[in-house]
Amino acid sequence: MAIVKEERKKGAVKIRDVHTPEPGNGEVLIRVKSTAICGSDLHAYEYPNGYEFMKIPVILGHEYSGVVEDLGYGVTLFKPGDRVMGESNRYCGICPNCRSGRTNICDRNLMTGLHIDGGMAEYISVPQNLVHHLPISLSYSEAAVAQPCSVSLHAVFDNSSIRPGDAVAVFGPGVVGLMAAQGAQVLGAAEVVLIGTAADARSRLPVARSLGLKTIISEEQDLLEAFAGHTGRTRADVVLECSGAAEAIRDAVKLVRKGGSITLVGIYGSPANVFFSSLVRSEIYVRTSYTATWKNYEQSMQLIASGLVQVKPIINEYPFRDGMQAFADALAKKALKPVLNLDD
Repeated sequence: MAIVKEERKKGAVKIRDVHTPEPGNGEVLIRVKSTAICGSDLHAYEYPNGYEFMKIPVILGHEYSGVVEDLGYGVTLFKPGDRVMGESNRYCGICPNCRSGRTNICDRNLMTGLHIDGGMAEYISVPQNLVHHLPISLSYSEAAVAQPCSVSLHAVFDNSSIRPGDAVAVFGPGVVGLMAAQGAQVLGAAEVVLIGTAADARSRLPVARSLGLKTIISEEQDLLEAFAGHTGRTRADVVLECSGAAEAIRDAVKLVRKGGSITLVGIYGSPANVFFSSLVRSEIYVRTSYTATWKNYEQSMQLIASGLVQVKPIINEYPFRDGMQAFADALAKKALKPVLNLDD
């Protein structure tokens, strides 16, 4: 049983029976316990321009956790019964980026659930170098969400300049933004403000406030006045742009202080019209951040297990058989982070 994108058109996603994969040399066969729906899965469902690269048909999903069921030849790091989760990107290990530790931008990267069959299935076979042991206190549903958390932590820990005492603004109160904001708190940011739209006011911003974060609705409040009211600062030291909205980049430039930094984490569907002279004259440091590396997965699981990063408030759990309803709820923004459980 798996959730499969069957045709190159909007929709065409169904639950159907599939063959159980055999673990190849160096691979671990995982019996999936929990698998989460990501924004890229929703794009795969809707099939907009830019997704023609997908393998069709393909089993969706790159956020999953489970139990080791079987081992391929040569596997030494795992044994049957181990509780595990897998990484989303399959990297080659031999290109210059991989050899320098930047496996997240491998020249031959393949995305699980888009280029190759993914984790929305009863079983998935994964190279052992992409598999992680779970901390004992981490649930399967939390472990499935460790993948997007690792994306947030890569942005915050590796690609931002947050220091203790900083005032940080985060655009986009989705899953990545909510966890990036918590990562900023882990680094000692004194003030963290999450900025969303009126559409986020119903579900996402209340979750942010439940996590102790201050919030701004961009259409209803003057950005600079609201930020100053929350923080006592006229500008942010660091801005994390996690929304993927081109107009948010312009707002980020407006909000960051001279000498501050902006990290772009969102994936943008349209060009952003930014006047770069203002960035140059203010020496604004701009970085980008994409997916995550091995250490970010480990950081993600440990911080969730310790409670320093909370994911339970963002999770909406469904039995796997209700996967199509979970997709519908996610597309309608009724569910922030649907997690499908295969034992229900």
